[in-house]
Amino acid sequence: MVKRKRQASRPWWRRRRVVRRLALVAAALVVAAGLTAWAVLPRGGDGGGQNQYLREKAPLFSLPTVAGQQVSLAGHLGRHNLLLFFNEGIGCAPCFDQVVDLEADWERFKALDLELVSIMVDPLPQLSAEVRTRGITTVVASDESKSVSNAYDAMQASMHPGAKPGHSFILVSKEGQIIWRRDWMGHGKPMYYEVDEIYKDVAEWLGKAG
Repeated sequence: MVKRKRQASRPWWRRRRVVRRLALVAAALVVAAGLTAWAVLPRGGDGGGQNQYLREKAPLFSLPTVAGQQVSLAGHLGRHNLLLFFNEGIGCAPCFDQVVDLEADWERFKALDLELVSIMVDPLPQLSAEVRTRGITTVVASDESKSVSNAYDAMQASMHPGAKPGHSFILVSKEGQIIWRRDWMGHGKPMYYEVDEIYKDVAEWLGKAG
């Protein structure tokens, strides 16, 4: 009862000030929620994946490739945009089908000054044999330590979390910024994204980054 009397005895202008403060706090929360939705904005796709539009620094990496060379982020900074494709690798037919289909339609991606780097955690000898069988010509790198896959958070969106990456595309600009990614989220969908869908998102977000 005492508390109610004190509240009732407050001057009207103090009560109005409290109301204004509460309104400002509520408005700030709405703005914060809107910014969060912009930073991580999911869009559905036929492949069962989740798109995210980001602005964050890409972790540096250097990995051996089946061609007997090294591929690194530093080697592409200021020169090319990179489309990193983290996937399950050996034992995942749709993963290699994805690379083959991308290569077959790569001319329009090339016009975006884009290079494809597929990253798997299998040993190089196994990857080399599969690459030869499939006739793959783009860069395929081995991340046996899983350090790069973990650095890019590609190990969680997977049928085998912690063991192998899932099916993730990550777009890195020439400036070394991750500006878009798409992670396979399961839900009974095949582990494969239509090439047209990938191209549409990559072209859209490279245009916005430029």
